[in-house]
Amino acid sequence: MDTSNPFALVTCLIDMHFSPSDVESAAQLLLSTVGRTEAQPGCLSCRLARDEADENRVRYHETWDSMTAFQRHVQSDEFRLVLVAMDMCCEVPDVMVGDLSGRSGMAYLQDLREGAA
Repeated sequence: MDTSNPFALVTCLIDMHFSPSDVESAAQLLLSTVGRTEAQPGCLSCRLARDEADENRVRYHETWDSMTAFQRHVQSDEFRLVLVAMDMCCEVPDVMVGDLSGRSGMAYLQDLREGAA
């Protein structure tokens, strides 16, 4: 991801699959972050959706006005709640972070959390 342009639009999309016993609590945890995330400077939108074809799948989607704002968010305690939900998944979540640069996934989120990206 091009960190030299701090004003590039950034999207984070996380598809998560939960066991039937965990899906409601995970969805509620993620839902609790939506309004607070949208209130953060630079957040253009934050959405949570359930998959109509599989009630145990959840899609979490954030859009940010800059890499700087997104990186600040990923390093926040608020985003830690998203990571807690991801840990509840029954399979590895599908993570896409994009600004058309090609960098994405869990490793990239980890780099951002550590300030290495």
